[in-house]
Amino acid sequence: MIKKTTNNHSKLKVAIYARVSTEEQAKEGLSIDAQIDKCKSFCNARDWKIFKIYKDAGYSAGSLNRPALELLMRDANEQKFDIILVYKIDRFSRNLKDLIMILDELKQKHINFTSVTEQIDTTSAMGEAFFQIIGVFAQLERGMVRERVELSFDRKIKFGEYLARAPFGYVYQNKKLVIDKENADKVKEIFEMWARDINYKEISKKFNIPPSTLYQIIKNPVYLGKIKYRGQLYKGNHPAIINQDLFDRANKIIKKENGK
Repeated sequence: MIKKTTNNHSKLKVAIYARVSTEEQAKEGLSIDAQIDKCKSFCNARDWKIFKIYKDAGYSAGSLNRPALELLMRDANEQKFDIILVYKIDRFSRNLKDLIMILDELKQKHINFTSVTEQIDTTSAMGEAFFQIIGVFAQLERGMVRERVELSFDRKIKFGEYLARAPFGYVYQNKKLVIDKENADKVKEIFEMWARDINYKEISKKFNIPPSTLYQIIKNPVYLGKIKYRGQLYKGNHPAIINQDLFDRANKIIKKENGK
């Protein structure tokens, strides 16, 4: 059962949780301090006692792996407070499954959940239902953001844009991948040595590069002027460092080693 509140609200201990990601803070100004101030005012108006303030700065709502949230849930398990208060429900999570799971867990600990802006109070059946409805829309928003990101990535791939950090042998100039001459020559020599079946330890020592990084270089089609996305190869708009023949000969050595 959910804990029933009494008229003496001053006895209720509240855990305030605030979260913001770097992007959200930059775009929308949803600072942690602003969230906390609103929550404090909410508590003062109801004469609730603030037990502790939990803050996660620079963490996405898509995962529950957040240090302050983990501490909050540990304290909840020990029933150190009566209510969790957030400025807005998506500060807590945007994943409906996670929201419902946590709500059920809080019920078992007789801890209520309240939002300043949505006026959610899980002490009532209507409040709990509204909580779940808001959770649906939070998950919908997250899905729509993911779709927009995927569409943006698809568009970039269509125009041959590389989507990750510049690999060894390249640098970014004006948001475009261009050859870094000094390191590009090293990349070419790495491929040539590998294609001659020179021991990877010797190559690693010469260029001071870990063996795992060497394997990544040899298998990366970006050096052919191509981009790999979702298991498919696309023509990139960046220049190649090596040709197809050298790439194939080097990768043939890897296949031979894996077959041993």
